[in-house]
Amino acid sequence: MMRDVEPWPEPVDGAELLNELSQLLSRHVVLPMFAADMLALWIVHTYAFELRDVGTYIGVESPEKRCGKTTLLTVLSKLARRAVVAANISAPAFFRVIEEARPTLLIDEADTFLRGNDEIRGILNAGYLRETAYVLRVTPRGMEGGTAGGGNEAGLGVFSCWCPKVMCSIGRLPETLADRCIVIRMQRKLAGENCERLRRLVTEEVRRKCARFVQEHAKAIATNEPPVPESLHDRAGDIWEPLLALAEIAGGDWPGRARQSAIGLTNSAQENCPIGTLLLDAYVLFLELKVERIFSRDMAAKLNGYSNRPWNEGIKGKLVTDTWLARLLRPYGIRPSTMRIGEEVGRGYEAEDFVQAIQRYVPKAELKGMLSEARTPQKLEVKAPTGDRPPAVEADPANGQSESV
Repeated sequence: MMRDVEPWPEPVDGAELLNELSQLLSRHVVLPMFAADMLALWIVHTYAFELRDVGTYIGVESPEKRCGKTTLLTVLSKLARRAVVAANISAPAFFRVIEEARPTLLIDEADTFLRGNDEIRGILNAGYLRETAYVLRVTPRGMEGGTAGGGNEAGLGVFSCWCPKVMCSIGRLPETLADRCIVIRMQRKLAGENCERLRRLVTEEVRRKCARFVQEHAKAIATNEPPVPESLHDRAGDIWEPLLALAEIAGGDWPGRARQSAIGLTNSAQENCPIGTLLLDAYVLFLELKVERIFSRDMAAKLNGYSNRPWNEGIKGKLVTDTWLARLLRPYGIRPSTMRIGEEVGRGYEAEDFVQAIQRYVPKAELKGMLSEARTPQKLEVKAPTGDRPPAVEADPANGQSESV
């Protein structure tokens, strides 16, 4: 809806507004846990994003078609400010519509839309931060900065690509893009899960309430610095901060609900980091075997016993080999070295290398989600750093012998 609504004529209770939005979403779409609350906050954010420095992205993934992504986009298009829905768009049209309309951009079929389109993918990667969300293009003289004009001489145009966006994909979004999104994963609804028909969806009143709430609280929205859960890594904290600020201003039980949603959805999105699950799965082998070293061939053989893991989707049914493993781990500072284990000599890995990589590349919130599904009888936890020593991944002695690395 490429028009602004008239704000509601009376003051709006923020907590009641968010409750109404969350309930409305849940009535029309089957959503994963925490998603309705997050999307309620995000809808209000679309009316307020120009008051902040981050335009929060939402990534919607599903394993197959008919999981409700298009239905969700339809609902959001009727609630968000200046919604523009696109299943295909050229790069010039992409940044020009953002420059001229400051819309909420809803992108369907991103799996086909972004395939091989490095230009738009790069624009999306940069477009969630106000200060980096610009593209430079050669334009006819008089059209610099997206303003219309005449003339035939070429000039340099600066265009903004900054606005809230939703990107829907069958399968995973590109990792660099998913890392800039709050990711939710849709599933097909069960026979007993009923949703109201969209023909009954009337949104004019709630949209007007969103506009009034933002109008009333513009100064607070622009300046509020909400507490961000410590378990969120820096980028996740940046993406969530505008939503957490709105929850703080709305009051009621929403500050707690927003923080719970931030932690829960960040944990559930851990599969967007296949290397994280590979690092943890490999490290668990050291704990299971109670060793400090493992030969490459033995680690590959053990990992071949794992199924339905994010990292082995790319193998496409083939076996893990020590060569494949070395190539995947090398960018993370893990390299096989010649070592002796018992009477044998061969190429292998040290447990300590995996601990350091986990600490560097797996955010704590994601690590907690992975640990809940680790293939080990032992519970693991991340210990807080003491002095100059980095945090350690340890086994919980309640379920087995403690092995600190």
